Amino acid sequence: MAGGTWGSQNKVLPGAYVDVYSTANKAVSADDLSGVVFTTLSGLNWGQPGVVEVNQATDFLSVFGKTIDAPELLGLKLILLNASKVYVFNLNGGTEATGTSVVLPWTFTAKYPGTTGNNISVIVTPDPANATRYIVKTLLGTVVVNTQTVTSASELVANNYIVPAINAGDVADDGASKLGALVSPVQITLSDGTTVEETGLDSLITAAETYEFNTIVAPMSVATAPIHTLLSATAIRLREEQGRKVQAVIPYDESYDPDHEGVIVIANGVKLADGTVYDTSIMAGWFAGATAAAAVNRSLTYTQVPGAVDAVPRLNEESQISAVQAGRLVFDATRDLVRVLVDINSLHTFTPTKNESFTKNRVLRVLDAIANNTRETWEDSFIGKVTNDATGRDLFKANRAEYVAKLQAQGAVENFTPDDITVTEGATKDSVVATINVQPTDAMEKLYMTVYVN
Repeated sequence: MAGGTWGSQNKVLPGAYVDVYSTANKAVSADDLSGVVFTTLSGLNWGQPGVVEVNQATDFLSVFGKTIDAPELLGLKLILLNASKVYVFNLNGGTEATGTSVVLPWTFTAKYPGTTGNNISVIVTPDPANATRYIVKTLLGTVVVNTQTVTSASELVANNYIVPAINAGDVADDGASKLGALVSPVQITLSDGTTVEETGLDSLITAAETYEFNTIVAPMSVATAPIHTLLSATAIRLREEQGRKVQAVIPYDESYDPDHEGVIVIANGVKLADGTVYDTSIMAGWFAGATAAAAVNRSLTYTQVPGAVDAVPRLNEESQISAVQAGRLVFDATRDLVRVLVDINSLHTFTPTKNESFTKNRVLRVLDAIANNTRETWEDSFIGKVTNDATGRDLFKANRAEYVAKLQAQGAVENFTPDDITVTEGATKDSVVATINVQPTDAMEKLYMTVYVN
């Protein structure tokens, strides 16, 4: 669906074109998108190529060939500490491992391409309790991941690791002659699986354009990797050209300053009690999940990082001020606790239409929620359905007034009345021009107190 910002009423495609500006003076409903992250993983050598949807309940061993505690999934694990859903673009590709035996009626093919398939084996054993049954176990390494009991070849079905196929010569008797001849276990180890990872990343960006999410991040890539600038450019383009208010979260790299509200830059990492250090890339994953899941009326300023006891590197007050003024998000360590110093994005060059408020992520969450919800409502309920007359425009105004009133009830905006919304006919018979004036609230952050002694 088309969308984005607009400077003049010259759009061709139906859509919601939303500009968000600051002026010279100054609850989201249940269907609002929140807690959704788009990320990418490589080096797994297993799994469906392309986008895979996961959450905290996912069987990661079957999906990625590794448990969520594996080092390769650390970034994803930290995202899922807060995110409700993650779209993972798996760069895995190649060929599937296969295996067969002359004494069995099946050929086994790994469910996914990649060299992890070469670690899959299948053991077929006559059932000692019933001579007409056969126990088929699938193993990944030494772990039994699936067990089935069958009486014929056709009863064996695919699982999360292998796809069995009856050999052509064994179809007629459904494998009876070979299975009936088994007297001891037979093990087949799959082989010839290969991994070929995509290097252009074009399909990753194309996929990101077709999924709805709040943040995009690549936590397992080093800070200097080009993918971070690519994701930043993608987030900025989605915001400005398609009207999708997403944010990229990236590690700090001195060679790149996005200076845009659509990008959050992580300045430093953290250390855990056991001495483990999570660098800026890994912490970009944690913050991507946290900010995606944050309510529209919540600031992450002074939010504690679970398990962290120190910031790496520690920044003194002068360095913290410099980092914040440059649009970098800092982790601060005090009393063996680590907190988000101030919840900001990378915007640090201000204009009359993007003032200092735009650098505060809580304020931006409100503005983004209004823009995203308006776009989705326009697409789902108004385009092609409602007549562009006074009654139809009043209907749209009432819809938006009800939505912003919900935000006000949650403390996300203040001083709102329905008169703050105007909806008029545009330059053409099929266009509508809407203006919404809102005053987002912010969290208490600075206390200036004077104590007098009499």
